[in-house]
Amino acid sequence: MSLTSEKHRLELEQFAELLSREAYELQLVPAAGEVPYDTLMVKVDLFWLELSFLPGLEDELDDVSILQCFVALSEQTPDEKLIIKINANLPIGSFGLLENPKVLFFKHNSMIPNNNPVAGSQIVHELVAMTGFLIGVFSEPLIKLATGEITAEEAIRMLLVKLP
Repeated sequence: MSLTSEKHRLELEQFAELLSREAYELQLVPAAGEVPYDTLMVKVDLFWLELSFLPGLEDELDDVSILQCFVALSEQTPDEKLIIKINANLPIGSFGLLENPKVLFFKHNSMIPNNNPVAGSQIVHELVAMTGFLIGVFSEPLIKLATGEITAEEAIRMLLVKLP
């Protein structure tokens, strides 16, 4: 049984329609197994961006819903110090680490207005583009460090070119 409300499921379908017009590869995945909510999967670069509404907050929020954006980047995790340095320079979202299972990820949440589908679509359009940009800029040094291809010093040098 899905924790995603009917309203949110329909919104994910609308977002899928919008993003398909922009030539994104998509999958709308219904709740199943350990994932109790519906997810819109959007291919961004080499990764799948997962868009899902945080369930259970409908009674707490009147005018907005929270859309979570999550990208699993690697099953190997780098030193946390580099992640902290990168996160301090990001305009939105953050990189992080999960312990079990081990995952290097990028995540951010956005508020989507409940009664303004045009604004919601605009937010999702920009959100997917911004996530693709940030992953494209910052994920390579983190993944290379996590897999042992480069040292922390080399990762920092790669990032210095990219940071403002």
